[in-house]
Amino acid sequence: MDIDSSEQTSATLENHNDELHRSRSPLETVAEEAEGYHPIMVTPQTVWSSYPLLVEDSNRLMLAPSLELTLRYFFTHCGRDVTEISRSDLMIVLIYVIALELCLIPKGASLPASLRSEKHYVYRSFDKRLVKHFATRLPLDWFQKRAGCYRFDLELVHEKALYKNLTCSLVAFCSGDLLIVNLIPHHGYKAGFSTVIPVCFHVPSVNADRLPLCYQYLQGLSMKLKNDLFVPFRNHMYTKFIPTISPSLQGIPAETMLKVCAHLDLRTRENVKEVVNTFLST
Repeated sequence: MDIDSSEQTSATLENHNDELHRSRSPLETVAEEAEGYHPIMVTPQTVWSSYPLLVEDSNRLMLAPSLELTLRYFFTHCGRDVTEISRSDLMIVLIYVIALELCLIPKGASLPASLRSEKHYVYRSFDKRLVKHFATRLPLDWFQKRAGCYRFDLELVHEKALYKNLTCSLVAFCSGDLLIVNLIPHHGYKAGFSTVIPVCFHVPSVNADRLPLCYQYLQGLSMKLKNDLFVPFRNHMYTKFIPTISPSLQGIPAETMLKVCAHLDLRTRENVKEVVNTFLST
């Protein structure tokens, strides 16, 4: 009897420890929302640097949780057989998740109360809560056209924006193996931003069972999309419609200037000194 009681107590303690580790996992809500998603079991020895956070951290063994969640949602709810899903469809799913990382959301979408501040939306340059919230809210009507042409509207929301919505249109179409992607602001900028992506190079297969095999070389692709499209758009919106404090050269603290000048060559250091003296004399 004592042996049975001891084994039962030991099993109870092990289950309790497992629950503690599970409850400390930052991905437990993601696991609850996605069918078949396995949560990361957190222990004191967990090395978080080995787990992908952003799309660019993904690899052929493990996708970023946000990308895996969105991709699984797409395969489950798109209403099409896997054989009818194109590589360019998966590329649009990827672009959507990268846009979320820059806090661009579908136009007109509502945010949960936890992301609001009074009457305004609150956002940071990367908000994990926002990415997770919209991962399972991919607008499937974006994929209704089968001709390899996509068009949808995104918006950047900020509590100090001069406009209610800072919107843009993302227009993408296939030309052979290339996906030409254009980001067109709706306000304050007549031109747009554009980039070209080789689809098969980054989407080698459409695999609904082993999701990490759908993508490859995502680090370079993610940075390319951010640098060519989303970061320039954000910079434009901040410059035109979101009041920010832009410190001048005179406003930089002296100790910071000393550290910066320590990394400059002699000629550049003299040029900076001359510019500063010009400001001080005016």
